[in-house]
Amino acid sequence: MSLIDDIATQLQTAGIGTVGTDIFKSYLPDNVTNSMAVLDTGGTQPDPDIPTKEPTFQIVIRNATYSAGKTLLDAIRSALHQKANVTYGSTYFYFILAISEGGHLGRNDNGFDEFSINFRARIR
Repeated sequence: MSLIDDIATQLQTAGIGTVGTDIFKSYLPDNVTNSMAVLDTGGTQPDPDIPTKEPTFQIVIRNATYSAGKTLLDAIRSALHQKANVTYGSTYFYFILAISEGGHLGRNDNGFDEFSINFRARIR
């Protein structure tokens, strides 16, 4: 499995949503209003002396209301931020850290509120 598979599954395990219903991997479908996508955003330059990777990922949220979207954003941050020495799926995480608090991106063309939050991790 990949990092985004493991993060999506962990969000489901945390009770935040269901993979394939309102948690999507690598894309956010246009026809699902209250949903989120786990997106791979690359990472940082590897250290040639340490056999780890430091990927980054983003979670984008779309919701019908600002308050519901913000509540979901906060739940995601709580579920993933400052996790250390955990295994989610097939990935061992030395740490996962939110890069920021996350925030509101505005409303899309259909009037739905969108949010995003970015994370960085160290994995083996």
